[in-house]
Amino acid sequence: MSNYFPTELLSEILVKLPVKTLIRFTAVSKSWRSIITSAAFIASHLSTNSKNQTVLLTRYGLDNKLDQFSLLEVSENGGFGINSSMVLEAPFGFQIEYSRVVGYCDGLVCLSNCMFFRNPSQRGIIIWNPSARYSTVLVVVFRRRSRYFPDTWSWRRLIRGVDVALRAYSNVYRRAFLYGVVHWLAKEPIHDRSSVLAFDIGDEVFGEVMLPDELATGASVELGVFVIEESLGIVGSTNELCDVWVMKEYRVKESWTKLYKIDLAEEIKNLVGFWKNGEALLMLRDLWLVVYNPETKETKDLGFYGNPYSSYVDIYVESLLLCMVMFLHKCFSIKSNYGWKV
Repeated sequence: MSNYFPTELLSEILVKLPVKTLIRFTAVSKSWRSIITSAAFIASHLSTNSKNQTVLLTRYGLDNKLDQFSLLEVSENGGFGINSSMVLEAPFGFQIEYSRVVGYCDGLVCLSNCMFFRNPSQRGIIIWNPSARYSTVLVVVFRRRSRYFPDTWSWRRLIRGVDVALRAYSNVYRRAFLYGVVHWLAKEPIHDRSSVLAFDIGDEVFGEVMLPDELATGASVELGVFVIEESLGIVGSTNELCDVWVMKEYRVKESWTKLYKIDLAEEIKNLVGFWKNGEALLMLRDLWLVVYNPETKETKDLGFYGNPYSSYVDIYVESLLLCMVMFLHKCFSIKSNYGWKV
């Protein structure tokens, strides 16, 4: 009987396995390591796992006064519900009172240590892969309009596409990443008009996405930018009400459509995020996290508590990005008589 196992079939089996298992399997043989660390396999693994129902939740704990990170296994039977949760250890290497999720993409989380600017000796900005527990510290450069390149581990100043007359809100930390574009809430200072500043990562060009007039000139309305049902979304809120808008046709101002209004008896402290079917995750007055169903207009307590303005929720996908780079950097030159050590 032949010991030959087709590479294509092996890849189809491996691509269904979790990240931690794949890291261990790089020690099986050189051929397995070559498959798992290839760019094609990493992309295929990311695509295969994109349907997993997992959520990343961060919040500032009211009891221990520290940041808490959790991965939630989600069940959608009858609406958003949580099957289980797993607490993650923060990647800063020390207990931290307050950090902020700068953004998330393809299994990688960018964290900012808010104490860094008081104490620059601490780790300031970290790229973190929660599923593999790998992270790397970015060298902070105080330079406007620059972009970081992980392949060369360096920053480069942007020299084109920066002539948009918008100023991103300095006190709004939520971003929305969609269609390869990062979106921030911004202000057009001359006419005192709210808008969305957009940066196309591929073309390295800034642009503007116009808001509906109702939100662009609403001085008493607090705005938030989100991805809602795979479209760009904007929420205009007061303490009692939230209007949820989506842009049906990207960058077409006339396509803004109001999906629904959230009107609850309890005070809404913060709208944290949205689930795939449009359900909203809210922090209420007594600092608990609930899910709001726009069809039934009812809320369900999810059993998580924390500071409403430090809470962050996003759909999470396991990824081999970063962890393979870090793993091979540490282990590629370490051999034993029995293969590669892990």
